[in-house]
Amino acid sequence: MATDHSSCAACVGCDDRRTALDSPDRPSPQAGTNHMDHPFFRHPSLLACGLLLPLCSAQAQTDEETGTIVVTATRTAQTVDDTLAPVTVLTRSDIERLRPTSVPDLLAGQPGIDVSSNGAFGKNTSISLRGTSAGQTLVLIDGIRAGSATSGTTALEYLPVDQIERIEIVRGPRASLYGADALGGVIQIFTRPGTGSGWQASVTGGSFGTWSGRAATRGEIGNTRYHLTVSGLASDGYDIQENGAPTSFGATTVEPDDDRYRNTALNFGVSHHLDNGVEFGAQALRAEGRTDYDGFPNRTDFVEQVISAHVGGELTETWYSRLTVGESRDETDNLANGSDFSTFDTRRQSASWQNDLSLPGEQLLTVGLDGWRDRVDSTTDFSEDRRDNWAVFAQDQIDLGRHQLILGLRRDDNEAFGTHTTGNATWGVALRENLRATASYGTAFKAPTFNDLYYPDEGFYAGNPDLDPETAQNMEVGLQYDLAQFTLNVNVFRNDIDDLIVFDAAKSTVSNIDQARIDGVESGLTYRSEEWRAHAALTALDTENRTTGAELPRRAELTGRIELDRIMGAYRLGTTLLAQDGRYDDAANTVSLAGYGRLDLRAEWLLMPQWALQVRIENVLDKDYQTAATYEQPGRAGYLTLSYRTP
Repeated sequence: MATDHSSCAACVGCDDRRTALDSPDRPSPQAGTNHMDHPFFRHPSLLACGLLLPLCSAQAQTDEETGTIVVTATRTAQTVDDTLAPVTVLTRSDIERLRPTSVPDLLAGQPGIDVSSNGAFGKNTSISLRGTSAGQTLVLIDGIRAGSATSGTTALEYLPVDQIERIEIVRGPRASLYGADALGGVIQIFTRPGTGSGWQASVTGGSFGTWSGRAATRGEIGNTRYHLTVSGLASDGYDIQENGAPTSFGATTVEPDDDRYRNTALNFGVSHHLDNGVEFGAQALRAEGRTDYDGFPNRTDFVEQVISAHVGGELTETWYSRLTVGESRDETDNLANGSDFSTFDTRRQSASWQNDLSLPGEQLLTVGLDGWRDRVDSTTDFSEDRRDNWAVFAQDQIDLGRHQLILGLRRDDNEAFGTHTTGNATWGVALRENLRATASYGTAFKAPTFNDLYYPDEGFYAGNPDLDPETAQNMEVGLQYDLAQFTLNVNVFRNDIDDLIVFDAAKSTVSNIDQARIDGVESGLTYRSEEWRAHAALTALDTENRTTGAELPRRAELTGRIELDRIMGAYRLGTTLLAQDGRYDDAANTVSLAGYGRLDLRAEWLLMPQWALQVRIENVLDKDYQTAATYEQPGRAGYLTLSYRTP
């Protein structure tokens, strides 16, 4: 039976939908503050907030004068201005202003981020952070590790953007805090609503027969806080792939039909504060649906689910402790013309115990234990279907007046590849009250996936049990300058990745190569006033497979994003420009993708304090472009959203 591997949704090496960006030739589916003051000692409540990570981080949005609070960079709460790591925060207000159709649309063009996708509406999407592959970026959902154990990636295209409260993007290696996979950085998604009580609802309709809706409620009863959000999205889609286009695996399938998408999701959580300050709670996110595409098979039914529970509190005046347990699921059933074809279901059960201790000399010491177990249940007979990882970690944040230091160390013991030690050292200095310089060095690693190690030999691919984990060393320097309503950030980095895992077409398996090198510059400029909001980001990359001399595939050398919004009483007008130059689609650099520019427009009318009407037009100039070879991105499209919230 002939199989079109260029569009296969269950091919090995990509699991059920996903493309490993370093191996496209393998079968693939489709305002300023004084930084001299340590935030934990200026704001003691931040320590407690950092302890209650999943709860507070979703709610901790302070006003513009004090800065938005983030927790992902150090696993403790800091304002954006105080953190030494390069961080981008996308809040619920950003999501409502931009109204993206998906999480990848929201992330595209943000500093350090490159998005490649096999079309819109739930189709296979890969996020490259600082030039690393999708599997080299750790994704957390409400503090829980998410993703597929077989493919090693997270299906961000399936996460409903209507369920998201905020996203924190931390660039640079964070393995000393989080362990494997954080070579490029960490993307943490928080799903809960913020503080307060009331209802929110919205409905959207538009091009490609697309409809979506969201309803959310939150409130408090005594010391108990709760929230519930439900959402749904349905789209008839469009024909995502060129019919009969040549690829290295033969011509693409001739299947000139629209590729539909359905997604329904629910997010629920409850927490309770005791009189002694202890807080405990639980929450769950579940998204399920189907996505259609071209090839054999040509449909995937999916479930993405994350559940967690936590308890934490102040043990002494200087010691906060928190215990979290959780489970993430990535489940896919792949069908060919309505008949069962393959199943890939993975579960990751995890536990974490974190302790934050205020020490003499203005130090915050964080120590903890992490552990998780991956399980695979599949119609494919993996030689191993379970593995454990346990780790101990420590981090010391030291305030020395004008200078700040962060030192971190972690030891992981993985059942598949043994022990591994990673570390991080970061220094920040306030050159002036509104000018700060930073320098850092960090190491990271990525464990081979179940597909990499254990996939059975089926003729066109087999796993390689002799693989070594990928390791990385990252150096970077940065500057942040605040002037009135402007903030400018610039970071220059070099990331050397050893034992990079790539697909060897001649042997139909994966192997380690010596080294890849990624050099880059990220810059961002933000302006805010009562009437205007403007943001510009530019990322420049130079990537190289140092064994072959080729560029790493699907990494644009230049990526830029500009957002401009104007508020005029009850009206808001905005535009977004996303632009990228060309890149190669394959590891051998024989298939090129042209650069493109995409212009989006939006307008919002506040009908009354509770009601708003928004219209947006995407790809206004109707540009034809691809971010993965043979897969078309949508042309011009329009959407209308009506939203309501209680006062």
